[in-house]
Amino acid sequence: MKKYLGILKSNELNQLSLKEQLDFMLKNELFYISNSYSIDITATQTNVKIDNPKINLKPTLEVANAFYDYLKELLSRNIDQQFLQFFSDFNDRIYGLGNKEQQKIALKLFNKLYKKIKVLDTNFVKKEKDNSGLEQVKNMNRFDLLKGRQNGQTQQLSTTENILQFLNGKEPYFNTEEFKNDSDTEEFITFEARLKILVSLNGRFHFEEDIHFTDLGQLKKLYQKHQDIFKSFEVFVYAHKKIQGFKVAKTEHITSLYDALFEMKLIDNNDAKFLNYLDLEHDISLTILKHYEPAQNMQHDQRKLAFKIELQEYPSEKVELLTDDIEKPYVIKSKKKSLQIFTDKDALDYLFKNTFNCK
Repeated sequence: MKKYLGILKSNELNQLSLKEQLDFMLKNELFYISNSYSIDITATQTNVKIDNPKINLKPTLEVANAFYDYLKELLSRNIDQQFLQFFSDFNDRIYGLGNKEQQKIALKLFNKLYKKIKVLDTNFVKKEKDNSGLEQVKNMNRFDLLKGRQNGQTQQLSTTENILQFLNGKEPYFNTEEFKNDSDTEEFITFEARLKILVSLNGRFHFEEDIHFTDLGQLKKLYQKHQDIFKSFEVFVYAHKKIQGFKVAKTEHITSLYDALFEMKLIDNNDAKFLNYLDLEHDISLTILKHYEPAQNMQHDQRKLAFKIELQEYPSEKVELLTDDIEKPYVIKSKKKSLQIFTDKDALDYLFKNTFNCK
């Protein structure tokens, strides 16, 4: 969490000239130079003058993210105060209610809080084809937008002054009342508290897929590397977590798991690919998977049966995680205005800039 903190705190660096210090920061990718220009458009619109170049020093994305993580840790108590208060009230409100009643209340609060945190009165939608080949219009994932909102918040906080204090290890600067009471800092605390509440509510009631604030995103990246082995993302997650959880007799449990997956047609019949996956993702080096005949190893049969019972809910047909049928999203600002077409990245960039005027 404290990566880059105090990296410039060095007697050797302090003895360098300002130019040499700047060269050091640029060379080590702590900052980059952003040039901006004033544009003079004449009445003819054919003679455009670009002059008065202005050089801005901006922190790199990695430094800005490290600083943001540092602040989340430093101000975690302030963030948790709002988080704990919300769930204290929420738990009292749903006490004794059934799951459906609890979910209804949770969804109402989720939507109310999401509207507060979203900031922009803009809807992002996209077209995609369903299993029947029919086009459907769906809203963009709310956690995609929340991630964009967080990125904008990161840029808002990453002023040159704040980043230099961070890189120089001036931690007392961030503990002053002046910094904590700054409007940007207060907005950061409120945003992170509300985000934490939304993530927690979604984790509990499963309103929407969240690949940004859970381990789901990392699992999807891993699956994309090995989707030629596993029949579906859900099967991959099941197997991956099972293997991670094996603490004793790993080889025996992995052998039984593989046989269960194979017999239920949930995995490709290729030992070499599976062994490569074990080596790359679990740091388990095996040269061979032992195969048993029925009743040859009773413990193996019992483990395999237990896995097969748990795997009954998974379909044996492969479902691709990614599809070429997904089309570009649109941005709808008003029913009276025409649609503008954006790529996913453009849509989120639009969100950042219109929320915080980030460059």
